[in-house]
Amino acid sequence: MNPIAKKDAREILKNNIAKLTDREELEAAILKKLFPLLQGKTKIITYVPDLQYEVDVLPVVESCPLPRPTGFIEARHSAKWFFPKVEKDHHMRFIRPFTFTKGPHGIFEPNGDEEISVEEADLILVPALGFHEKGYRLGRGGGYYDRILASELVQKKTIGFSFSKFFPVPFLSEPHDVKVGKMITEFQIHSFFD
Repeated sequence: MNPIAKKDAREILKNNIAKLTDREELEAAILKKLFPLLQGKTKIITYVPDLQYEVDVLPVVESCPLPRPTGFIEARHSAKWFFPKVEKDHHMRFIRPFTFTKGPHGIFEPNGDEEISVEEADLILVPALGFHEKGYRLGRGGGYYDRILASELVQKKTIGFSFSKFFPVPFLSEPHDVKVGKMITEFQIHSFFD
């Protein structure tokens, strides 16, 4: 398959992910593969998904202050969970939330006073539209995660999520693109640094 531009890959993925009919079942299978990887982790960075395009990981977050539209997984993990908050300078901070408010991009962001760096986190769950066969993440194009996950040591602690139907995405990777340590589909856990 010939490599395609990131912009084209994003459009193709957005059109197709939104059309998935068995989404809840696929996400439940992905979360069942994720849960064992959370064991022994006490400080985890996660994200608030765009439910139209990104895998919803919030059902495993114990005491998540956001309302949940579904309850398809019984297992919840009791780690300290931290969520991204975008600052004016396009920098992200990771905060343990008491509550959430909608941020400038329409995504729920945390309000709280406990903060963590990516280096301090035991695990980092990252949102994406898709992934390259070598583990490079295809996000929305803002570069927020590329900047904070620049070091290989941090990348090894990351986990991304995709539906097997859309993996791999043959996009043209760029020097600033970051790899994830692992990527989970409903069928398999892919490791990119092993």
